[in-house]
Amino acid sequence: MRRRATDDADMRLYLSRFLQAVDETGWPRHSAKLLFHIAGQPDGRIPYSKALLDLSLNEGQLERAIAALTAAKLIVRADNHENARAVDLQVTPTGEDVIGKLNDLADGRKPISEKRR
Repeated sequence: MRRRATDDADMRLYLSRFLQAVDETGWPRHSAKLLFHIAGQPDGRIPYSKALLDLSLNEGQLERAIAALTAAKLIVRADNHENARAVDLQVTPTGEDVIGKLNDLADGRKPISEKRR
């Protein structure tokens, strides 16, 4: 049981560092949240309606996040293969590179306690 507590603490520390790296990009957190959610899907794409429900955003928040990410060429709107009226959101290779760089930044950060020394 003690190992799990350590794993949870490590994950919280990593997520804290990751959010610091995201904040340094200047993006709204909704945009980063959307990008990571799309990239976390098995095929790197998600239907618009599912993203709206999964992220608990309203349409305005989701549209602003999509606008910011498409302007940066990190995601694209794509045709849904199962429903001609639906739209999917798909991460681009550039978006995957950005996620990798943010992961590297989060991994490379020193804990706050080390920075004070």
